[in-house]
This record gives sequence, structure tokens and C-alpha cells, in this order.
Amino acid sequence: MASFTATSPILTCVPSALRTFLGRPANLPQISNPDLELEIVKAPPEVMVGERIEFRITAYGFKQRATHEYLTTSEILILESQIDGPLRAWQHAQKIEIVGHDSCRLIDEIEFECPGGMLGFLLTEARIKESLEEGMEFRYSTLQELIESGAIA
Repeated sequence: MASFTATSPILTCVPSALRTFLGRPANLPQISNPDLELEIVKAPPEVMVGERIEFRITAYGFKQRATHEYLTTSEILILESQIDGPLRAWQHAQKIEIVGHDSCRLIDEIEFECPGGMLGFLLTEARIKESLEEGMEFRYSTLQELIESGAIA
């Protein structure tokens, strides 16, 4: 399995505010790379163990549908795993590292297996990691903008 890890710069917000924001699936399109055209099809209002999120993204010109299940949720962790989608496997851990009372970092750890068949020629490990790198840059800068605007307090 391939792995990818990214860490945000220090985010100047209360860690619980970041967790609350990340724990609402409706917020995900806001912090996702616009090139993915993330569309939530079905999701709970808040992440909870056993709940599922169904969504569509556009990758390399193809619309892909996926379903993920939340495996673990706590004050500092959201762990989800693909149960249906284009990749053979996908697991994403969002970890909040507490730096101080009003500051934290977000650590995104992703493990994945590339798809097989023709899609596997397009979605190579290198391309997926490049897309993740771009996506995390967008994610972290948007989170900081939301914090600065007061949308995450």
C-alpha cells in the first residue's frame, strides 16, 4: 500500500473548533481542491462511527463515485475508509495535533492502493500523490483563510 502524509502550518484556532468544522461533511467541498468538483451525494450532518459518506469527484476527466465509512472519531481524530470506489483501497486519518490552547496542526495521513485495469494506467501512485499534494496545499490555505475570517473560531 502507498502512503502519503501532509501537515498543515500552525493553525491559530481552538483545536475543538477545527474538529467541529472537519466533523461536518457538508464543509468538505469548501476545503477541497475545486478541480475535483467534490459533490456530496449523501452524508450524515456530523461524522460518527459507522456512518457513511457518498460523494462524487472528477479526476482526470472522469466522474468517480465513492462511499467511505467513518471507522474512528474522537476529539483529535477522524478515520475513514473507502468501502466502494475507484481505488482498491483508501484510508484517510485526519489528526489534530494540539500546539496550544488556541493553536493546532492538522495532519492528514492517507494509505491507498491504485486501481487496476485501464484506470490504473491513469491513476498511478505518482499522479495520486501529486494530486494529494496540491489538494492539501489548497486545504490548508483555505482552512487558514476560514480561521482568519472568523468562520472557524
